[in-house]
Amino acid sequence: MKLFVALLAIGLPALAAAHSWIVCTDYLENNGWYWDAAKCRAWPRNARKYNLRDRVFGTSGGIVHRLDDHPEIRPLCNDPRDDAASYELPMAAYYLGQKVVLTHPINNHANDPRCDIRGRIDTENLMFVVDGDEDPCCINSTKLIQIMDMGVSPYRGSEGDEVLGTFPKVGFQNAPKFCEDPEDAMGTYNFTIPMDLKPGRHTFVWKWIRDPVVNPFTTCWEADVFATKAERDAHYLATGRTTEDMWDFYQINNIVDGEIVDPMDPVDPIITGCARVDMLLRN
Repeated sequence: MKLFVALLAIGLPALAAAHSWIVCTDYLENNGWYWDAAKCRAWPRNARKYNLRDRVFGTSGGIVHRLDDHPEIRPLCNDPRDDAASYELPMAAYYLGQKVVLTHPINNHANDPRCDIRGRIDTENLMFVVDGDEDPCCINSTKLIQIMDMGVSPYRGSEGDEVLGTFPKVGFQNAPKFCEDPEDAMGTYNFTIPMDLKPGRHTFVWKWIRDPVVNPFTTCWEADVFATKAERDAHYLATGRTTEDMWDFYQINNIVDGEIVDPMDPVDPIITGCARVDMLLRN
């Protein structure tokens, strides 16, 4: 019995950490290796309250929202919508057709043969937009319109080490530096703003199911959607943010044997909304 309790105590931290949330709602680097708050242009609801910009990347500060007990009736979002009070850290702005990068902490939930982890499951990674100006009642609401299925990451030993250790990958486990810091490593997704989405302010909802026996995790945020990049750029300039669109880490860097040769950063420094208009005018 004592041995069982000891083994259970060892296993509990990893199980408890298998949760997540969206940290950045408009990140400038797709498939990146390491979190950099300077590359985040926009944040979820109440990001300041949860100290998302300055806290250790993989610690939640209370933002974790799992639809426990009765997901069909539990509020979909961690906080009720209040645009005036929820965006001390900037709200996102998108344009039709834009590829948007999201970041999240991996929190021990990934597979990588380099650290001998192969069997952690990934079940569902979906993006929704809300039809209307009010939060939907629950995960089953007809006001939730799915705009993208971001796929699921490979898992189990049957996939083979070559597949499990290849990055970038679809789904939750797209975290190339997972083995360096299994709890706090950064994962990234990307999704595309539909061309038929009506311009205006919308609520976006991320939903992740780790395992079918675990209820969904969600994060909510608002974004102003513009018809064209030029209109979105004017908005970002007016709010002190760069108009640089995202770049792909693997396309701009020469990577040999897992090491970057002549590292590149397309924007230095990155402008995230807190001044430096002089730099923006030179873009």
